[in-house]
Amino acid sequence: MKNFHSKIAAIAPFVFFPILLIVRKKRRIVYVLALFAVITLSSCFLNFYRTNTKTSIDAANASRLSSENKYFIIHFSNSIKGLENSYVKDDSLYGTMVPLPPEHAQYLHPNTSSRALVVKAKDKKNALVEVHLYTNSELKETDSLFAASVLSFNRADVYELREGATKTNHILSVVGIVAGAVLIIGAIVAAASCNCPQVYVDNNGTYNFSSGLYSGAVYSTLERTDYLPLNTVPYNAKDISFKIANAKNEEQFINKVELLQVNHASDVNVLADRHGAIYSYEKTMATLSATTNDKNDIKNVLSQTDEQYYSFDNAANKDGFSDVTLTFDKPKDADNAKLIIHARNTYWGGLIHKEFINLFGDEFEKWRTKQEAANAKDLEKWQTDQALPLMVYIKINNEWKFVDYYQLIGNTASRDMVMHIDTKNIPGDKIELKLETAYRFWDLDFAGIDYSNNENFTATVVEPTEVIKSDSTNETATLQNSDKEYVHLVNDEFISFKYSIPQSADNNTKASYFLVSGGYYHSLEHITGKADYNALIRFKKQGAFDKFSREKYKEVQDVAAVMNSLNKK
Repeated sequence: MKNFHSKIAAIAPFVFFPILLIVRKKRRIVYVLALFAVITLSSCFLNFYRTNTKTSIDAANASRLSSENKYFIIHFSNSIKGLENSYVKDDSLYGTMVPLPPEHAQYLHPNTSSRALVVKAKDKKNALVEVHLYTNSELKETDSLFAASVLSFNRADVYELREGATKTNHILSVVGIVAGAVLIIGAIVAAASCNCPQVYVDNNGTYNFSSGLYSGAVYSTLERTDYLPLNTVPYNAKDISFKIANAKNEEQFINKVELLQVNHASDVNVLADRHGAIYSYEKTMATLSATTNDKNDIKNVLSQTDEQYYSFDNAANKDGFSDVTLTFDKPKDADNAKLIIHARNTYWGGLIHKEFINLFGDEFEKWRTKQEAANAKDLEKWQTDQALPLMVYIKINNEWKFVDYYQLIGNTASRDMVMHIDTKNIPGDKIELKLETAYRFWDLDFAGIDYSNNENFTATVVEPTEVIKSDSTNETATLQNSDKEYVHLVNDEFISFKYSIPQSADNNTKASYFLVSGGYYHSLEHITGKADYNALIRFKKQGAFDKFSREKYKEVQDVAAVMNSLNKK
Protein backbone atom coordinates (compact mmCIF):
# COMPACT_ATOMS: atom_id res chain seq x y z
CA MET A 1 0.00 0.00 0.00
CA LYS A 2 2.74 2.45 0.88
CA ASN A 3 4.08 2.36 -2.69
CA PHE A 4 0.70 3.27 -4.20
CA HIS A 5 1.39 6.96 -4.66
CA SER A 6 4.90 6.36 -6.00
CA LYS A 7 3.44 4.15 -8.74
CA ILE A 8 1.02 6.83 -9.90
CA ALA A 9 3.74 8.77 -11.72
CA ALA A 10 4.74 5.68 -13.69
CA ILE A 11 1.22 4.90 -14.96
CA ALA A 12 0.06 8.50 -15.29
CA PRO A 13 0.82 8.90 -19.02
CA PHE A 14 -1.46 5.99 -19.84
CA VAL A 15 -4.19 6.72 -17.30
CA PHE A 16 -4.57 10.47 -17.74
CA PHE A 17 -3.60 11.18 -21.34
CA PRO A 18 -7.06 10.29 -22.77
CA ILE A 19 -8.47 13.10 -20.61
CA LEU A 20 -5.70 15.37 -21.87
CA LEU A 21 -7.00 14.67 -25.38
CA ILE A 22 -10.35 16.14 -24.32
CA VAL A 23 -9.20 19.12 -22.30
CA ARG A 24 -6.31 20.87 -23.98
CA LYS A 25 -6.51 24.56 -23.06
CA LYS A 26 -3.13 25.13 -21.49
CA ARG A 27 -3.12 24.93 -17.69
CA ARG A 28 -6.77 23.96 -17.31
CA ILE A 29 -5.76 20.32 -17.70
CA VAL A 30 -3.73 20.49 -14.48
CA TYR A 31 -6.71 21.64 -12.46
CA VAL A 32 -9.17 19.24 -14.07
CA LEU A 33 -6.97 16.23 -13.45
CA ALA A 34 -6.10 17.36 -9.96
CA LEU A 35 -9.82 17.54 -9.17
CA PHE A 36 -10.29 14.13 -10.79
CA ALA A 37 -7.57 12.71 -8.59
CA VAL A 38 -9.05 14.15 -5.40
CA ILE A 39 -12.53 12.85 -6.20
CA THR A 40 -11.47 9.36 -7.24
CA LEU A 41 -8.86 8.74 -4.57
CA SER A 42 -10.26 10.64 -1.59
CA SER A 43 -11.87 7.49 -0.16
CA CYS A 44 -8.99 5.17 -0.97
CA PHE A 45 -6.51 3.78 1.57
CA LEU A 46 -8.01 5.54 4.60
CA ASN A 47 -6.77 4.85 8.12
CA PHE A 48 -9.48 4.75 10.76
CA TYR A 49 -8.94 5.21 14.48
CA ARG A 50 -10.99 5.00 17.68
CA THR A 51 -10.78 7.14 20.82
CA ASN A 52 -11.83 4.48 23.37
CA THR A 53 -13.52 7.27 25.34
CA LYS A 54 -14.17 6.55 29.06
CA THR A 55 -15.46 8.76 31.86
CA SER A 56 -12.50 7.86 34.06
CA ILE A 57 -9.13 6.17 34.19
CA ASP A 58 -7.61 4.12 37.00
CA ALA A 59 -4.04 4.17 38.24
CA ALA A 60 -3.21 0.74 36.80
CA ASN A 61 -4.17 1.72 33.26
CA ALA A 62 -2.49 5.11 33.55
CA SER A 63 0.71 3.41 34.74
CA ARG A 64 0.56 0.87 31.92
CA LEU A 65 0.10 3.57 29.28
CA SER A 66 3.01 5.54 30.70
CA SER A 67 5.26 2.50 30.56
CA GLU A 68 4.28 2.02 26.90
CA ASN A 69 5.65 5.50 26.12
CA LYS A 70 2.26 6.92 25.26
CA TYR A 71 2.09 10.68 24.87
CA PHE A 72 -0.21 12.28 27.47
CA ILE A 73 -2.18 15.42 26.61
CA ILE A 74 -3.98 17.25 29.41
CA HIS A 75 -7.15 19.18 28.51
CA PHE A 76 -7.64 21.87 31.16
CA SER A 77 -10.75 24.02 31.20
CA ASN A 78 -8.73 26.94 29.80
CA SER A 79 -5.80 25.33 27.97
CA ILE A 80 -4.29 22.17 26.47
CA LYS A 81 -0.75 21.04 27.29
CA GLY A 82 1.55 18.16 26.57
CA LEU A 83 2.84 16.08 29.48
CA GLU A 84 6.37 14.73 29.23
CA ASN A 85 8.40 12.47 31.54
CA SER A 86 5.10 11.15 32.89
CA TYR A 87 4.80 8.51 35.60
CA VAL A 88 2.19 7.25 38.08
CA LYS A 89 2.77 6.99 41.81
CA ASP A 90 0.28 6.44 44.62
CA ASP A 91 -2.75 6.88 42.33
CA SER A 92 -1.45 10.20 40.99
CA LEU A 93 -0.08 11.22 37.60
CA TYR A 94 3.08 13.33 37.47
CA GLY A 95 5.06 15.00 34.69
CA THR A 96 6.40 18.15 33.09
CA MET A 97 3.94 20.35 31.20
CA VAL A 98 5.11 21.70 27.82
CA PRO A 99 3.50 23.66 25.00
CA LEU A 100 1.70 21.18 22.80
CA PRO A 101 3.99 20.18 19.88
CA PRO A 102 2.47 20.70 16.39
CA GLU A 103 2.65 16.99 15.62
CA HIS A 104 0.36 16.30 18.57
CA ALA A 105 -2.09 19.10 17.86
CA GLN A 106 -3.87 17.62 14.83
CA TYR A 107 -6.60 15.49 16.45
CA LEU A 108 -7.63 17.36 19.60
CA HIS A 109 -11.40 17.48 19.13
CA PRO A 110 -12.62 14.16 17.68
CA ASN A 111 -16.29 13.34 17.24
CA THR A 112 -16.40 10.46 19.68
CA SER A 113 -19.77 9.28 18.40
CA SER A 114 -18.42 8.73 14.89
CA ARG A 115 -17.15 5.37 13.66
CA ALA A 116 -15.44 7.04 10.71
CA LEU A 117 -12.64 8.93 12.43
CA VAL A 118 -9.77 9.15 9.92
CA VAL A 119 -6.09 9.73 10.62
CA LYS A 120 -3.79 10.67 7.79
CA ALA A 121 -1.02 8.23 7.00
CA LYS A 122 1.65 10.83 7.74
CA ASP A 123 0.11 11.50 11.20
CA LYS A 124 -0.35 7.90 12.34
CA LYS A 125 3.00 7.63 14.09
CA ASN A 126 2.26 10.54 16.46
CA ALA A 127 -1.53 10.53 16.77
CA LEU A 128 -1.94 6.86 17.63
CA VAL A 129 0.27 7.07 20.72
CA GLU A 130 -1.80 9.86 22.29
CA VAL A 131 -3.71 9.64 25.57
CA HIS A 132 -6.06 12.60 26.15
CA LEU A 133 -7.07 13.30 29.76
CA TYR A 134 -9.74 15.91 30.59
CA THR A 135 -10.14 17.88 33.82
CA ASN A 136 -12.36 20.76 34.95
CA SER A 137 -9.39 22.42 36.62
CA GLU A 138 -7.82 25.57 35.24
CA LEU A 139 -4.17 25.78 34.31
CA LYS A 140 -2.21 28.48 36.05
CA GLU A 141 0.44 30.09 33.83
CA THR A 142 3.07 29.58 36.54
CA ASP A 143 2.56 25.83 36.53
CA SER A 144 5.24 23.73 34.87
CA LEU A 145 5.17 20.61 37.00
CA PHE A 146 2.01 18.57 36.95
CA ALA A 147 0.60 16.40 39.68
CA ALA A 148 -3.00 15.25 39.95
CA SER A 149 -4.96 12.29 41.18
CA VAL A 150 -6.11 10.04 38.37
CA LEU A 151 -9.55 10.25 39.95
CA SER A 152 -9.71 13.98 39.05
CA PHE A 153 -10.06 13.26 35.34
CA ASN A 154 -13.64 13.14 34.03
CA ARG A 155 -12.78 11.74 30.60
CA ALA A 156 -9.98 9.66 29.10
CA ASP A 157 -9.38 9.02 25.37
CA VAL A 158 -6.80 6.43 24.34
CA TYR A 159 -6.29 6.64 20.58
CA GLU A 160 -5.63 3.48 18.59
CA LEU A 161 -5.94 2.21 15.01
CA ARG A 162 -9.17 0.47 14.00
CA GLU A 163 -7.32 -2.35 12.27
CA GLY A 164 -10.35 -4.19 10.90
CA ALA A 165 -11.98 -1.13 9.32
CA THR A 166 -8.62 0.09 7.96
CA LYS A 167 -7.75 -3.27 6.43
CA THR A 168 -11.20 -3.55 4.84
CA ASN A 169 -10.90 -0.07 3.34
CA HIS A 170 -7.48 -0.89 1.89
CA ILE A 171 -8.75 -4.11 0.36
CA LEU A 172 -11.73 -2.33 -1.18
CA SER A 173 -9.41 0.43 -2.39
CA VAL A 174 -7.26 -2.09 -4.22
CA VAL A 175 -10.32 -3.74 -5.73
CA GLY A 176 -11.76 -0.39 -6.78
CA ILE A 177 -8.54 0.88 -8.27
CA VAL A 178 -7.90 -2.36 -10.12
CA ALA A 179 -11.45 -2.34 -11.47
CA GLY A 180 -11.12 1.30 -12.44
CA ALA A 181 -7.75 0.67 -14.01
CA VAL A 182 -9.20 -2.17 -16.08
CA LEU A 183 -11.87 0.17 -17.43
CA ILE A 184 -9.39 2.99 -18.03
CA ILE A 185 -6.79 0.75 -19.67
CA GLY A 186 -9.51 -0.79 -21.82
CA ALA A 187 -10.48 2.69 -22.98
CA ILE A 188 -6.84 3.56 -23.60
CA VAL A 189 -6.24 0.42 -25.64
CA ALA A 190 -9.32 1.22 -27.72
CA ALA A 191 -8.22 4.84 -28.15
CA ALA A 192 -4.54 4.19 -28.86
CA SER A 193 -4.52 0.86 -30.69
CA CYS A 194 -3.61 0.66 -34.32
CA ASN A 195 -7.00 0.43 -35.97
CA CYS A 196 -5.63 -0.93 -39.20
CA PRO A 197 -7.06 -4.17 -40.69
CA GLN A 198 -7.06 -6.85 -38.00
CA VAL A 199 -5.93 -10.41 -38.76
CA TYR A 200 -7.42 -13.42 -36.93
CA VAL A 201 -6.02 -16.91 -37.55
CA ASP A 202 -8.06 -20.08 -37.08
CA ASN A 203 -6.70 -22.42 -34.41
CA ASN A 204 -8.83 -25.57 -34.11
CA GLY A 205 -12.06 -23.69 -34.73
CA THR A 206 -11.20 -20.59 -32.68
CA TYR A 207 -10.03 -17.41 -34.37
CA ASN A 208 -7.20 -15.80 -32.42
CA PHE A 209 -5.92 -12.29 -33.05
CA SER A 210 -2.57 -12.23 -34.82
CA SER A 211 -1.67 -8.65 -35.79
CA GLY A 212 -2.64 -5.58 -37.77
CA LEU A 213 -1.71 -4.88 -41.39
CA TYR A 214 0.06 -1.91 -43.05
CA SER A 215 -0.15 0.32 -39.99
CA GLY A 216 0.16 4.01 -40.80
CA ALA A 217 -1.27 3.71 -44.34
CA VAL A 218 -4.00 6.20 -43.45
CA TYR A 219 -4.38 7.67 -46.97
CA SER A 220 -4.56 6.11 -50.42
CA THR A 221 -1.24 7.80 -51.18
CA LEU A 222 0.37 5.79 -48.35
CA GLU A 223 -0.98 2.46 -49.61
CA ARG A 224 1.61 -0.27 -49.21
CA THR A 225 2.05 -4.03 -49.02
CA ASP A 226 2.67 -5.77 -45.71
CA TYR A 227 4.37 -9.15 -45.23
CA LEU A 228 2.96 -10.55 -41.99
CA PRO A 229 4.58 -13.75 -40.65
CA LEU A 230 1.91 -16.24 -39.58
CA ASN A 231 3.95 -17.73 -36.78
CA THR A 232 1.05 -19.62 -35.20
CA VAL A 233 0.51 -21.79 -38.30
CA PRO A 234 2.23 -25.19 -37.96
CA TYR A 235 4.87 -25.89 -40.63
CA ASN A 236 3.02 -29.09 -41.64
CA ALA A 237 -0.47 -27.56 -41.70
CA LYS A 238 -2.86 -29.15 -44.19
CA ASP A 239 -5.24 -26.21 -44.30
CA ILE A 240 -5.17 -22.61 -43.16
CA SER A 241 -8.03 -20.24 -42.43
CA PHE A 242 -7.91 -16.62 -41.37
CA LYS A 243 -10.04 -13.48 -41.33
CA ILE A 244 -9.26 -9.85 -42.07
CA ALA A 245 -11.67 -7.67 -40.11
CA ASN A 246 -12.48 -3.99 -39.95
CA ALA A 247 -11.63 -2.12 -36.75
CA LYS A 248 -13.88 0.19 -34.77
CA ASN A 249 -14.31 3.68 -36.23
CA GLU A 250 -12.38 2.70 -39.36
CA GLU A 251 -12.98 1.78 -42.98
CA GLN A 252 -10.61 -0.51 -44.86
CA PHE A 253 -9.64 -0.51 -48.55
CA ILE A 254 -8.04 -3.88 -49.23
CA ASN A 255 -6.31 -4.26 -52.58
CA LYS A 256 -4.67 -7.67 -52.62
CA VAL A 257 -4.39 -10.68 -50.30
CA GLU A 258 -2.29 -13.76 -50.87
CA LEU A 259 -0.83 -16.55 -48.79
CA LEU A 260 2.88 -17.15 -49.41
CA GLN A 261 4.36 -20.53 -48.54
CA VAL A 262 8.15 -20.56 -48.20
CA ASN A 263 9.76 -24.03 -48.04
CA HIS A 264 13.23 -23.95 -46.55
CA ALA A 265 15.75 -26.04 -44.62
CA SER A 266 14.44 -27.11 -41.24
CA ASP A 267 17.42 -25.64 -39.37
CA VAL A 268 16.93 -22.05 -40.57
CA ASN A 269 14.30 -19.36 -40.25
CA VAL A 270 13.00 -16.97 -42.91
CA LEU A 271 11.59 -13.45 -42.89
CA ALA A 272 10.48 -11.03 -45.59
CA ASP A 273 11.68 -7.42 -45.40
CA ARG A 274 9.47 -4.43 -46.13
CA HIS A 275 10.31 -4.66 -49.86
CA GLY A 276 9.21 -8.31 -50.08
CA ALA A 277 12.73 -9.80 -50.29
CA ILE A 278 13.03 -13.05 -48.33
CA TYR A 279 16.06 -13.77 -46.18
CA SER A 280 17.07 -16.85 -44.26
CA TYR A 281 18.94 -16.69 -40.98
CA GLU A 282 20.30 -19.32 -38.65
CA LYS A 283 21.46 -18.13 -35.23
CA THR A 284 21.52 -14.42 -34.56
CA MET A 285 24.54 -12.90 -32.84
CA ALA A 286 23.77 -10.74 -29.81
CA THR A 287 25.14 -7.23 -29.43
CA LEU A 288 28.51 -6.55 -27.86
CA SER A 289 27.05 -3.30 -26.56
CA ALA A 290 23.81 -1.34 -26.76
CA THR A 291 24.03 2.26 -25.60
CA THR A 292 21.55 5.13 -25.72
CA ASN A 293 22.45 8.73 -26.41
CA ASP A 294 22.51 9.47 -22.67
CA LYS A 295 24.93 6.57 -22.09
CA ASN A 296 22.47 4.05 -20.65
CA ASP A 297 23.60 0.47 -21.18
CA ILE A 298 20.62 -1.60 -22.38
CA LYS A 299 22.47 -4.62 -23.73
CA ASN A 300 20.66 -6.98 -21.35
CA VAL A 301 17.26 -5.59 -22.36
CA LEU A 302 17.92 -6.40 -26.04
CA SER A 303 19.73 -9.72 -25.61
CA GLN A 304 16.65 -11.93 -26.04
CA THR A 305 12.96 -11.83 -26.91
CA ASP A 306 11.40 -11.70 -23.46
CA GLU A 307 8.94 -8.75 -23.45
CA GLN A 308 11.46 -6.50 -21.72
CA TYR A 309 11.36 -3.45 -23.94
CA TYR A 310 13.49 -0.41 -24.57
CA SER A 311 10.95 2.30 -25.41
CA PHE A 312 13.28 4.94 -26.89
CA ASP A 313 12.68 7.16 -23.88
CA ASN A 314 16.20 8.59 -23.59
CA ALA A 315 17.33 12.20 -24.04
CA ALA A 316 17.29 13.48 -27.62
CA ASN A 317 20.47 13.15 -29.67
CA LYS A 318 21.94 16.00 -31.76
CA ASP A 319 19.40 15.29 -34.51
CA GLY A 320 16.53 15.58 -32.04
CA PHE A 321 15.51 11.91 -31.74
CA SER A 322 15.77 8.98 -29.35
CA ASP A 323 18.25 6.29 -30.33
CA VAL A 324 20.31 3.26 -29.43
CA THR A 325 23.75 2.40 -30.85
CA LEU A 326 24.46 -1.31 -31.36
CA THR A 327 27.93 -2.80 -31.72
CA PHE A 328 28.40 -6.30 -33.19
CA ASP A 329 31.35 -8.53 -34.03
CA LYS A 330 31.96 -8.81 -37.79
CA PRO A 331 33.73 -11.68 -39.52
CA LYS A 332 36.48 -10.42 -41.84
CA ASP A 333 34.94 -11.88 -44.99
CA ALA A 334 31.36 -10.77 -44.22
CA ASP A 335 30.10 -8.58 -47.07
CA ASN A 336 26.46 -8.85 -46.06
CA ALA A 337 24.51 -9.05 -42.82
CA LYS A 338 20.90 -9.34 -41.71
CA LEU A 339 19.72 -7.22 -38.79
CA ILE A 340 16.93 -9.06 -36.95
CA ILE A 341 14.76 -7.22 -34.44
CA HIS A 342 11.65 -8.00 -32.45
CA ALA A 343 9.60 -4.86 -31.86
CA ARG A 344 6.26 -3.07 -31.97
CA ASN A 345 4.93 0.46 -31.91
CA THR A 346 3.80 1.85 -28.55
CA TYR A 347 0.37 2.80 -27.20
CA TRP A 348 1.91 6.14 -26.29
CA GLY A 349 2.74 6.70 -29.96
CA GLY A 350 -0.89 5.93 -30.83
CA LEU A 351 -2.12 8.50 -28.32
CA ILE A 352 0.29 11.12 -29.63
CA HIS A 353 -0.83 10.50 -33.21
CA LYS A 354 -4.46 11.00 -32.17
CA GLU A 355 -3.52 14.22 -30.40
CA PHE A 356 -1.82 15.38 -33.60
CA ILE A 357 -4.95 14.61 -35.66
CA ASN A 358 -7.11 16.48 -33.13
CA LEU A 359 -5.09 19.63 -33.82
CA PHE A 360 -6.88 19.85 -37.18
CA GLY A 361 -10.30 20.13 -35.54
CA ASP A 362 -13.14 20.33 -38.04
CA GLU A 363 -10.58 20.98 -40.80
CA PHE A 364 -9.42 17.35 -40.66
CA GLU A 365 -11.56 16.07 -43.56
CA LYS A 366 -10.31 18.89 -45.80
CA TRP A 367 -6.72 18.14 -44.83
CA ARG A 368 -7.13 14.41 -45.49
CA THR A 369 -8.58 15.14 -48.94
CA LYS A 370 -5.46 17.17 -49.67
CA GLN A 371 -3.24 14.30 -48.49
CA GLU A 372 -5.10 11.88 -50.78
CA ALA A 373 -3.87 13.95 -53.72
CA ALA A 374 -0.32 14.48 -52.43
CA ASN A 375 2.81 12.90 -53.84
CA ALA A 376 3.46 9.54 -52.15
CA LYS A 377 7.22 10.16 -52.03
CA ASP A 378 6.66 13.48 -50.26
CA LEU A 379 4.48 11.79 -47.62
CA GLU A 380 7.06 9.05 -47.10
CA LYS A 381 9.78 11.69 -46.69
CA TRP A 382 7.68 13.53 -44.10
CA GLN A 383 7.27 10.32 -42.09
CA THR A 384 11.00 9.59 -42.20
CA ASP A 385 11.85 13.23 -41.38
CA GLN A 386 9.77 12.75 -38.25
CA ALA A 387 11.41 9.32 -37.61
CA LEU A 388 8.04 7.65 -37.18
CA PRO A 389 9.37 4.45 -38.77
CA LEU A 390 12.37 2.88 -37.04
CA MET A 391 15.36 4.38 -38.87
CA VAL A 392 18.60 2.38 -39.23
CA TYR A 393 22.06 3.88 -39.81
CA ILE A 394 25.51 2.33 -40.18
CA LYS A 395 28.79 3.99 -39.20
CA ILE A 396 31.27 4.25 -42.08
CA ASN A 397 34.48 6.24 -41.60
CA ASN A 398 33.05 7.78 -38.41
CA GLU A 399 29.94 9.05 -40.20
CA TRP A 400 26.40 7.69 -39.91
CA LYS A 401 25.00 6.57 -43.25
CA PHE A 402 21.29 5.82 -43.70
CA VAL A 403 20.53 2.16 -44.50
CA ASP A 404 16.75 1.74 -44.50
CA TYR A 405 13.83 1.79 -42.09
CA TYR A 406 11.44 -0.68 -40.49
CA GLN A 407 7.83 0.11 -41.39
CA LEU A 408 5.27 1.02 -38.74
CA ILE A 409 3.62 -2.22 -37.62
CA GLY A 410 1.15 -0.94 -35.02
CA ASN A 411 0.93 -1.55 -31.29
CA THR A 412 -1.49 -4.47 -31.19
CA ALA A 413 1.27 -7.08 -31.56
CA SER A 414 5.04 -7.30 -31.80
CA ARG A 415 6.81 -9.18 -34.58
CA ASP A 416 10.20 -10.25 -35.93
CA MET A 417 11.57 -8.08 -38.75
CA VAL A 418 14.64 -8.31 -40.98
CA MET A 419 16.81 -5.78 -42.80
CA HIS A 420 19.68 -6.43 -45.18
CA ILE A 421 22.91 -4.59 -44.30
CA ASP A 422 25.75 -4.12 -46.81
CA THR A 423 28.96 -4.54 -44.78
CA LYS A 424 31.63 -4.87 -47.48
CA ASN A 425 32.82 -1.28 -46.92
CA ILE A 426 33.16 -1.72 -43.16
CA PRO A 427 36.81 -2.23 -42.17
CA GLY A 428 37.88 -4.07 -39.05
CA ASP A 429 36.12 -6.71 -37.01
CA LYS A 430 33.26 -4.59 -35.60
CA ILE A 431 30.11 -3.03 -36.99
CA GLU A 432 28.16 -0.14 -35.45
CA LEU A 433 24.47 0.43 -36.18
CA LYS A 434 22.15 3.11 -34.86
CA LEU A 435 18.37 2.72 -34.48
CA GLU A 436 16.54 6.03 -34.22
CA THR A 437 12.91 7.14 -33.81
CA ALA A 438 10.61 9.71 -32.25
CA TYR A 439 10.38 9.78 -28.46
CA ARG A 440 8.55 6.68 -27.12
CA PHE A 441 7.21 5.59 -30.52
CA TRP A 442 8.74 2.08 -30.58
CA ASP A 443 9.21 -0.76 -28.12
CA LEU A 444 12.36 -2.73 -28.97
CA ASP A 445 12.55 -6.20 -27.43
CA PHE A 446 15.50 -7.81 -29.26
CA ALA A 447 18.24 -6.89 -31.71
CA GLY A 448 20.70 -9.35 -33.26
CA ILE A 449 22.69 -9.87 -36.44
CA ASP A 450 23.24 -12.82 -38.76
CA TYR A 451 26.04 -13.15 -41.34
CA SER A 452 25.07 -16.52 -42.84
CA ASN A 453 24.54 -16.90 -46.57
CA ASN A 454 20.99 -17.00 -47.83
CA GLU A 455 19.92 -20.66 -48.00
CA ASN A 456 17.98 -22.11 -50.90
CA PHE A 457 14.22 -21.92 -50.52
CA THR A 458 11.13 -21.98 -52.72
CA ALA A 459 8.34 -19.45 -52.39
CA THR A 460 4.89 -20.38 -53.67
CA VAL A 461 1.65 -18.44 -53.67
CA VAL A 462 -1.10 -20.74 -52.38
CA GLU A 463 -4.40 -20.25 -54.18
CA PRO A 464 -7.42 -19.84 -51.89
CA THR A 465 -10.32 -22.26 -51.88
CA GLU A 466 -12.62 -19.60 -50.48
CA VAL A 467 -12.61 -15.79 -50.17
CA ILE A 468 -15.96 -14.72 -48.77
CA LYS A 469 -16.94 -11.32 -47.37
CA SER A 470 -19.26 -11.21 -44.37
CA ASP A 471 -22.15 -10.22 -46.68
CA SER A 472 -21.60 -13.57 -48.53
CA THR A 473 -20.05 -12.03 -51.68
CA ASN A 474 -17.16 -13.86 -53.34
CA GLU A 475 -14.10 -11.56 -53.39
CA THR A 476 -11.53 -13.93 -54.93
CA ALA A 477 -11.09 -12.00 -58.16
CA THR A 478 -11.07 -8.57 -56.49
CA LEU A 479 -8.21 -9.49 -54.15
CA GLN A 480 -6.11 -11.40 -56.67
CA ASN A 481 -3.96 -8.52 -57.97
CA SER A 482 -2.57 -5.13 -56.98
CA ASP A 483 -4.78 -2.78 -58.94
CA LYS A 484 -7.43 -0.16 -58.36
CA GLU A 485 -10.07 -2.70 -57.33
CA TYR A 486 -10.63 -2.76 -53.55
CA VAL A 487 -12.75 -4.62 -51.06
CA HIS A 488 -14.29 -1.99 -48.80
CA LEU A 489 -14.90 -2.94 -45.16
CA VAL A 490 -16.99 -0.85 -42.75
CA ASN A 491 -18.66 -1.43 -39.38
CA ASP A 492 -18.30 -5.11 -38.35
CA GLU A 493 -17.52 -6.45 -41.82
CA PHE A 494 -14.76 -8.98 -42.47
CA ILE A 495 -13.40 -11.32 -45.13
CA SER A 496 -12.82 -15.04 -44.54
CA PHE A 497 -10.04 -16.93 -46.35
CA LYS A 498 -9.54 -20.68 -46.60
CA TYR A 499 -6.61 -22.58 -48.14
CA SER A 500 -5.69 -26.22 -48.75
CA ILE A 501 -1.93 -26.51 -48.31
CA PRO A 502 0.25 -28.56 -50.72
CA GLN A 503 2.48 -30.92 -48.77
CA SER A 504 6.22 -31.31 -49.34
CA ALA A 505 7.70 -34.79 -49.71
CA ASP A 506 11.09 -33.61 -48.41
CA ASN A 507 11.40 -34.32 -44.67
CA ASN A 508 14.43 -32.04 -44.42
CA THR A 509 12.39 -28.94 -45.19
CA LYS A 510 9.65 -27.07 -43.41
CA ALA A 511 7.23 -24.36 -44.45
CA SER A 512 6.82 -20.82 -43.15
CA TYR A 513 3.80 -18.74 -44.11
CA PHE A 514 3.30 -15.05 -44.81
CA LEU A 515 0.10 -13.14 -45.30
CA VAL A 516 0.87 -10.66 -48.09
CA SER A 517 -1.68 -7.87 -48.26
CA GLY A 518 -1.84 -4.35 -49.66
CA GLY A 519 -4.20 -1.49 -48.99
CA TYR A 520 -4.92 1.50 -46.81
CA TYR A 521 -7.54 2.66 -44.30
CA HIS A 522 -9.35 5.75 -43.04
CA SER A 523 -10.36 6.87 -39.57
CA LEU A 524 -14.07 7.64 -39.27
CA GLU A 525 -13.79 9.51 -35.98
CA HIS A 526 -15.57 12.85 -36.11
CA ILE A 527 -13.22 15.62 -34.99
CA THR A 528 -14.64 18.93 -33.84
CA GLY A 529 -13.27 22.27 -32.74
CA LYS A 530 -11.10 24.84 -34.40
CA ALA A 531 -7.82 23.93 -36.07
CA ASP A 532 -4.74 24.93 -34.09
CA TYR A 533 -2.68 26.35 -36.95
CA ASN A 534 0.06 27.66 -34.66
CA ALA A 535 0.67 24.14 -33.38
CA LEU A 536 0.31 22.49 -36.79
CA ILE A 537 2.86 24.73 -38.49
CA ARG A 538 5.54 23.19 -36.26
CA PHE A 539 5.10 19.81 -37.93
CA LYS A 540 6.62 21.08 -41.17
CA LYS A 541 9.98 20.92 -39.42
CA GLN A 542 12.07 17.78 -39.06
CA GLY A 543 11.80 16.15 -35.65
CA ALA A 544 8.59 17.96 -34.64
CA PHE A 545 6.88 14.73 -33.54
CA ASP A 546 9.71 13.94 -31.15
CA LYS A 547 9.43 17.37 -29.51
CA PHE A 548 5.62 17.09 -29.41
CA SER A 549 5.82 13.69 -27.73
CA ARG A 550 8.28 14.92 -25.11
CA GLU A 551 6.11 17.97 -24.33
CA LYS A 552 2.97 15.88 -23.86
CA TYR A 553 4.79 13.33 -21.73
CA LYS A 554 6.05 16.10 -19.47
CA GLU A 555 2.50 17.48 -19.18
CA VAL A 556 1.10 14.25 -17.83
CA GLN A 557 4.08 13.77 -15.53
CA ASP A 558 3.39 17.25 -14.13
CA VAL A 559 -0.25 16.29 -13.62
CA ALA A 560 0.83 13.13 -11.81
CA ALA A 561 3.04 15.21 -9.51
CA VAL A 562 0.12 17.55 -8.68
CA MET A 563 -2.16 14.58 -8.00
CA ASN A 564 0.45 12.86 -5.89
CA SER A 565 1.02 15.94 -3.73
CA LEU A 566 -2.71 16.56 -3.25
CA ASN A 567 -3.38 13.00 -2.14
CA LYS A 568 -0.50 13.05 0.34
CA LYS A 569 -2.04 15.97 2.23
